[in-house]
Amino acid sequence: MQTADSTSGFPQLAQPTVSPSKLAALVLVMAVMGLMLVLRFAKAEEQRDLIQWQNKLSLIADSRAADINGWLNRHFRELGNVAGNPSLQIYVTELESGNVNMGNAVPSIVSEEPAQTVFLRNLLLVTADRLGFLNKSPDALKAIHANVHQPTGSGLAIVDNSGKILVSTEDLPSLDAALAKKVAQAPKGQASFIDMFVSASGEVQMGFVLPIYPIQGDPTAAQEIGKLVGIKPVSDDLFKLLQQPGITEKTLEAQLVRKDGDNVTYLSPVKDSALLSAQFSLQTLDLDAAYALQSPGDFAIKRDRQAKTVLMTSRAITNAPWVLLLHIDRDQALAESDSWRDKMVFVMVFALIAFIATIIAAWWYGTSRRAMLLSIQTGRLAAHSVAQEKLLRLVTDNQPESIFIADNKNIVRFANEKAAKSFNIKASDVVGKELSALIGPIAAKDYTDTNVSVLSMQKPLMRTHRTGDEANVRVVRSEHIPLMHIPIDSLPNPTPGVLVVDQDVTEIVNERERRVRILHQLIQTLVRMVDARDPNAANHSASVALVAREVAIGLGTERLLVDTAETAGNLMNIGKIVVPSEILTKRAALAKDEIHAIRESLQTSVAMLQGIEFDGPVVETLRQAPEYYDGSGPLGLSGENILITARIIAVANSFIGMISPRSYRAAISIEQATTLMLQSIDKQFDRRVVVALINFVENKQGRQALAELMAKKS
Repeated sequence: MQTADSTSGFPQLAQPTVSPSKLAALVLVMAVMGLMLVLRFAKAEEQRDLIQWQNKLSLIADSRAADINGWLNRHFRELGNVAGNPSLQIYVTELESGNVNMGNAVPSIVSEEPAQTVFLRNLLLVTADRLGFLNKSPDALKAIHANVHQPTGSGLAIVDNSGKILVSTEDLPSLDAALAKKVAQAPKGQASFIDMFVSASGEVQMGFVLPIYPIQGDPTAAQEIGKLVGIKPVSDDLFKLLQQPGITEKTLEAQLVRKDGDNVTYLSPVKDSALLSAQFSLQTLDLDAAYALQSPGDFAIKRDRQAKTVLMTSRAITNAPWVLLLHIDRDQALAESDSWRDKMVFVMVFALIAFIATIIAAWWYGTSRRAMLLSIQTGRLAAHSVAQEKLLRLVTDNQPESIFIADNKNIVRFANEKAAKSFNIKASDVVGKELSALIGPIAAKDYTDTNVSVLSMQKPLMRTHRTGDEANVRVVRSEHIPLMHIPIDSLPNPTPGVLVVDQDVTEIVNERERRVRILHQLIQTLVRMVDARDPNAANHSASVALVAREVAIGLGTERLLVDTAETAGNLMNIGKIVVPSEILTKRAALAKDEIHAIRESLQTSVAMLQGIEFDGPVVETLRQAPEYYDGSGPLGLSGENILITARIIAVANSFIGMISPRSYRAAISIEQATTLMLQSIDKQFDRRVVVALINFVENKQGRQALAELMAKKS
């Protein structure tokens, strides 16, 4: 604002309208808000890095827990096979009944020992050697009956219900009082695990107890005639499973811990401590092992036994009272991100200080004459604009994503350093060029088409696409955000445009695809295992899955439901694993109870798969598959109230069942099967699904595909 000077005729300069107190308050508010934003940014970046480490630790913990569980399951399975050996059951029954003169526990002359005892001891010896229960002295396998070394208290033994050893390997001739008590406490009729303990000889051991039943007895506690006891030393064959292949982080460590009263005990080897000797109170502040026992499966930042801050997660072990603890030193895990975040905070604080200093300088120089005021005001605005541009450039150039803005004519108006690098051009030379000139007309078409849609709908849109050649395919997730006006001074208002953010998600997508492949391979293995029990129904599940997938595609269902129908088709016969094989292979007509057992196997499949998280409604599809379209099925659902995937499975399963031979009947032709299904439309089957099936068989080489698949041997 200016007034005329009556004496000189020159404009009189107006006084500044902002007082020092108001300026100080403004600077203080801006400083506080700026620092809050900087701290918020730093916190958000730290949380993002923690989430990445949480995912990585979870994958490793799941892998190690699976190996530990597999190790335990293998011992239970192998020992269970021995306990269920028919010859062993018969001989133990004879030994207990007193029909055999056992002689000494470890006779010195083989010929004096009953044949039953020789057989049992050799069976135990071979099993003990295979599973690591046997003492590895040089003569352990050769001198079966020779007591050539002091017993170690480890090995395999068969004890009767009174706790007396009937036969054993040579290193386990007797059970000391403490071990005998542990065996006696094992529940009758159940497989039991004896947790790690220190034996009388000072060795750390663990044990397995398996019930033995008579040859024709029921597997109940009342029928138990003895126990198979296995005591083995705790060795590296267990602890080496804690090591994750391919891990380079030195402080990444997996340990086994358990709760002992009010203490946590480290079971796996700990530096400078013998096994089972490292213990800490459960009340130790922020101890990672204590938190793992209290909240298995959670991710947290705690302290290890050496009081170092660590990132940790845990997993409960199924068949043992153990918890797998996985942790890594927090400073090592977040070293790179901490350094990058500190630099970014420094840059942002410096920019904030520079911005505030600019305002103060502008105000200071604003108190001079009007010409100086106008000049400084112009300079201040210019500096403000430049500072904002630099700050925007600084922030965006340090982002890992490619960011650019294109107007409604697909002219690039802004690009960060990452985007310019992808364009193979300097950032300063990007502005003003058409998008097609920067990335080529083919690649640009997807961007421009999406930008047109975004501007017309005025809603953000996200798409995922692949780039690069066959040797280096990258998966990119592009987010297109509509702008009512691009805030650049040189552009007329309004100039609509689209902000595009490209994020490389190749690793995430590859990992998801790898998990899908593993799940598919597991499903195929289960299917082959079930189909192999019935040679006449081999490849039945695969045939149902093929038809279900093709019918779902023919009906135009979304990709998720197509995959759901295929997975349900593959898994629908999993429940047949509980159906006796003699029913599945019976050549005569099946009795009512046998037909009922086969039909109920589908609901058994539902029960077995209930706890698995599939991407689509696989379990509910199998549950509703027996429903009739007219509502006369077991659940009373009808028409569109039945999942489309369940209607597809119902048609596919019936069709494959009719054209497949069984042990008690021959197959019918495809024509006969389709005729019967047409007679059941709108009653048992959905008309659209039956039509889609016939279309696949008759018009899409379905006959040939089914013939080739059903001809394969399981």
